[in-house]
Amino acid sequence: MNSTGQLHSDHKKAVFLNDLPEAESKLLANASELRSYSDGEIIFNVGDELHGVYIVSTGALKITRTAIKDRFQVLDMMLPGQCIGEAQVFTGCPAASRAEAHGHTECWVIPSEALRKIVRESPAVSEAIIKHLALKMLHLVPLVETLSLRTVPERVAQMVLNQAKNIAGAEPVEFLDTQEELSRHIGCSREAFNRALKHLADMRLIRNEYPIIHILNRDGLRRYSKC
Repeated sequence: MNSTGQLHSDHKKAVFLNDLPEAESKLLANASELRSYSDGEIIFNVGDELHGVYIVSTGALKITRTAIKDRFQVLDMMLPGQCIGEAQVFTGCPAASRAEAHGHTECWVIPSEALRKIVRESPAVSEAIIKHLALKMLHLVPLVETLSLRTVPERVAQMVLNQAKNIAGAEPVEFLDTQEELSRHIGCSREAFNRALKHLADMRLIRNEYPIIHILNRDGLRRYSKC
């Protein structure tokens, strides 16, 4: 498959482009460029000017922002089909977060001017982007609620439950990320994350054998997490 064909295929999987008419999708495919990044490579930093929208083709983008005392908060993990940079393209504002390649990553980059031009000319593309940005805003609501209204142990309890969503009965939950990585996802230090696990274990809601967590009382854990 040539590059245009590959991007056209990727566009069909992209969150805000999958409903576009064939003609508009091909126009964006022709204007886009495939870029490769090694694991840990910084794609852009807070304050950088972005010149297009990044659509993940393979790998992932870890989106972070520095918090207090040089710690950083993981805001999102962009997987294949997801994208970032739309707000900057249409507002001209600098990047509000940092994007880092998680594993070998490839992204299609749609240049700002090409995207703005097709938006001016195509109501279908305009509607798709408006819908996409509205859904992104709704996605941020539970993140803000979690960080501002829940204690660290409550956030950890919620994380365990989210990991256990597709696990039946008393099967254990296994985490593949380190405690350091998970603590960044919920906006706390690794020490606070450890204390939260101990607190939940003392309450007999879980048995902690990290990276394996045994849920002893799922209903109690759900009540505690305020889910």
